[in-house]
Amino acid sequence: MDLPKPPKLVRFVVKNSLVGMVIGWLVASAVVYFDFNGFGSLVMESRHVVVALFIMFFSFGITFGFAYLTTAVLLLPTDKDDFDRV
Repeated sequence: MDLPKPPKLVRFVVKNSLVGMVIGWLVASAVVYFDFNGFGSLVMESRHVVVALFIMFFSFGITFGFAYLTTAVLLLPTDKDDFDRV
């Protein structure tokens, strides 16, 4: 049984949100790995490393996901013919 293809707008939102979240996770990883302003060592020396990393990655993912999605929506073409090519 084949599942029906989701509507174009749903695919657009999910795809762009996931791309933004991945970018956010990469930025959060860079902040911890390169120890910007001592933040990486602060997190890694904490008593609750897993909780701190979860909060950081969750917040970066949500923020960058919404930012990327907002940018994609604002840059959508307004002409119907151009929109069909998206």
